[in-house]
Amino acid sequence: MIITVTMNPSLDHAYFIDHFSPGIVNRFQTPRKSIGGKGINAGRAASLSGAKVIISGFLGGDLGQIVGRDLKDENLFELMMLPVSEETRRAITVMHDGNVHTEIVESGPEVSDEQAFHLMNEIKEKLNKENASVITINGSVNSNNKHLYKDLLKYIRTEISNEIPVLMDISGEQLLSLLESDEYKPTFIKPNIHELGELIGKSIPSKEVAIHEMSHSLFNDIDYIMVSCGAEGALFKAGDIYYNVEIPTIDIINPTGSGDATVGGFAYALEEKYSIEDTLKYAMACGMSNAQHAEVGVINKHDVELFMNQIQVKQYKFEPTKAIG
Repeated sequence: MIITVTMNPSLDHAYFIDHFSPGIVNRFQTPRKSIGGKGINAGRAASLSGAKVIISGFLGGDLGQIVGRDLKDENLFELMMLPVSEETRRAITVMHDGNVHTEIVESGPEVSDEQAFHLMNEIKEKLNKENASVITINGSVNSNNKHLYKDLLKYIRTEISNEIPVLMDISGEQLLSLLESDEYKPTFIKPNIHELGELIGKSIPSKEVAIHEMSHSLFNDIDYIMVSCGAEGALFKAGDIYYNVEIPTIDIINPTGSGDATVGGFAYALEEKYSIEDTLKYAMACGMSNAQHAEVGVINKHDVELFMNQIQVKQYKFEPTKAIG
């Protein structure tokens, strides 16, 4: 069983137009609506892969009721969504001018420490009755506590399990706080190449530069580090072994949620005890399959298997020069 945590779910609207012009009226057809939030998207991909999934997080207001109803109607996962007073957020994606996508995302309801730890306690109670193989914490949180995710990881390690893999697909101050802590480290992180540069305070223009910076001391004691590189695939570090992952060019319908589907695929492959190479292929293939759907977090397992045969995973045969840090 996989448990995903989404502190900030959303009602997503995807609009499609040949050309988008700022500053004037742009008229669209009726948007495609779906339920988003990184953990929900990851959970959807994991469930469609065949895993039993629990989706956890917070919902509020009229939009929260819509989101909760639609998630239930998907019939893909068990829900553990706690109520909050503020309205669940909206997220708008405009696909235009080829593969360009522009996003407008609300901040969402503020989550207090008390609410966050209440959710963790609910997860703990669930795991007292049923075992889970992976926990994922995904996406943003609207919180005044810049160390909230670090605090939640500590709670998981001290109150729930010190052994269960914890995948954390987060960014910004929350991720930096987590990495700077000497207490507990997640099993897995997934910054993109731009976010990797922000974390270490330097520009990273290429995969060749990025592979060296993955040995930065900031990332010590993390079992798995994936750096997503868009159409160029990804880089991956497992212990002292480094991998370059190359993906084929595909036709894209909507790339939103592809990184989330990658995390969902990784969680599924981890649960199924795939080899490192097959885990990377499966995870990346989930991201590719998602990009070929208008809906977010949706994969087709047949297509995933086809994509796996086209993905190249190559181990670096050298020890990267240690980055300064």
